[in-house]
Amino acid sequence: MVRERSVARGASARVPTRDVVLAAVRLFTENGFEATTMDDIAAAGGVSRRSLFRRFGTKEDILFAEHDELFAEVSRHLETASGEPLDVVFAAARLVLRDYLHDPEVTVPRYRLVRVHPRLRDREVAMTARYQSAFSRYLAAREGEGGPEERSLSAGVTAAALISAHNHVLRGWLRDPGQDTRGVWERYDAAMEFVRRAAGPMLHPGRAPGSDRVMVAVYPADLGREELVRRLSAAVDEAGPRG
Repeated sequence: MVRERSVARGASARVPTRDVVLAAVRLFTENGFEATTMDDIAAAGGVSRRSLFRRFGTKEDILFAEHDELFAEVSRHLETASGEPLDVVFAAARLVLRDYLHDPEVTVPRYRLVRVHPRLRDREVAMTARYQSAFSRYLAAREGEGGPEERSLSAGVTAAALISAHNHVLRGWLRDPGQDTRGVWERYDAAMEFVRRAAGPMLHPGRAPGSDRVMVAVYPADLGREELVRRLSAAVDEAGPRG
């Protein structure tokens, strides 16, 4: 179910943002981005030309209007969420993926339009940079060791890795939107764990690798105490030192 989108303040009985975006995306797909006019969008979206220009300004603004609303939601999440900083930014990136998956009528054709129009690609690159900058600032203020420069660098590299991993999963779905989204979420979780493992040494260089290892041993219930101790000692020796 597509979440509701806000509209500009001071409006009464106005067409929701998503309805206008969806009408525009359909026109762009059927007639071409360059051939579609703002008048065409106004007529298809059920809004006046004046209202359309006041609310959005350009065709690019319409196509990416929901991106702006989503970025505001992500920013609020970063401001209010508590917990481990990496978990917070992973959850923020999850909001972005959720929005794509929940609204393929808009997100899939927009992806196809962006691929063939350099001007739209530039706009999307700028949007991606906004997310990366927000994640980097958040992590730099809460994670890392050393001075400000080191913290900024490690946070920036981690944010870039997060964005890359997120987009890797997202593009896989956009190329094949008919796939089961459960598999998409599984790949997303695996990608975030990959980022977590890669980011650990950067954010916490002083933390010894493997310092949180856990050894699980399973033995027969009727094993004698002396034999149990012997086997456990042998397993610990085989695992080697922790440092």
